[in-house]
Amino acid sequence: MNKNSQPSTQTDSEREPVSFLVIGSRQTVTNTIHTLYRMGFAEISEWSPLLPASEPGKVMKILTRSVPTD
Repeated sequence: MNKNSQPSTQTDSEREPVSFLVIGSRQTVTNTIHTLYRMGFAEISEWSPLLPASEPGKVMKILTRSVPTD
């Protein structure tokens, strides 16, 4: 568990999924994910595998978290 994760005491109806996208070149996306990891934002393993983006030559990674709705 990363340091930003909290044990859930809320029901599913009080939480909502939110997704974060990082889109760019393969190297830039990888560097950004590692920077966010060093900042304590998310574990590297929490991100999706590299996925093709709609723009040629670009890739993306997605992270989805469940956050409180209030």
